[in-house]
Amino acid sequence: MADLAQIGLSIVMVLGPVIGYVDQYFIIKRKKSSAGFNSLTCGILLFANILRVYFWIGKRFDTTLLVQSLVMIAAQLILLEIVVRYNQPSHQATRYDSISSTPTTSTSSISSANYSNDNNEDDASTSQENPAVGFNFLPQTFWAWNHYLSYINCILCFTTVVGVLFILLSRYSSFVETIGVISLGIESTLPLPQCISNWKRRSTFGFSLLVIGTWVLGDSFKVFYFLHTNSPVQFIICGSIQVAIDSFIVFEFILFSAKVKKWLGISRPLLIDGQVGDEASEPLLG
Repeated sequence: MADLAQIGLSIVMVLGPVIGYVDQYFIIKRKKSSAGFNSLTCGILLFANILRVYFWIGKRFDTTLLVQSLVMIAAQLILLEIVVRYNQPSHQATRYDSISSTPTTSTSSISSANYSNDNNEDDASTSQENPAVGFNFLPQTFWAWNHYLSYINCILCFTTVVGVLFILLSRYSSFVETIGVISLGIESTLPLPQCISNWKRRSTFGFSLLVIGTWVLGDSFKVFYFLHTNSPVQFIICGSIQVAIDSFIVFEFILFSAKVKKWLGISRPLLIDGQVGDEASEPLLG
């Protein structure tokens, strides 16, 4: 009976965190827009879980956590593809008037188009310096590329560099522990980009309720699981930080719901990649 309970816990640990991202995938596919979902979420999970795989190879703790990382990497690669596919640049975005349903181009779109026309030569030289499928590590452009292959190239480079360092330094326990700290440190910031994005836009439109639900329940369950299985302390600290940020995002869902925004007099959502979120579609909480 105890073995069945342990198997059940392991299955929940592996599949539970992925469920919300499946829902987010179909939301983006249905709306044909990834506005409202921060692609940094995928990046954080990919980098953190790649490092966690190396951490497991060096320390060999619970195998369930290794399987969880491998499943999450696969899930985020699939989700990232559709996020990039439907992440249209703001100057190409078109929104529809709620009354006439006639396409209207936003002021920012016109400004972007005029700016582009006035700087054709600069754009040409920039495109030569930055190939369509290339990537660079400038802060303003990192993880904001327009091509899925650019993200794959970045992930492969990261995996290769860490792999070489692991081969050279894995005999030192301090190096393995450092990988664990970095991995769980990165993962602990998972909800942070979405939290900041929601606050800046004064809206949670486009972000799956199921994702935040799985974050809150999943992270709370993870802390329990880590304590129950005597996992490395890095996991416990990471889980506790995530639960705290998850709780703040739940507060944002309540604060930025249409009913509460109207009561508090909070203005309409800011532009999301050149598109305006539909307040009527936001959850009515309370």
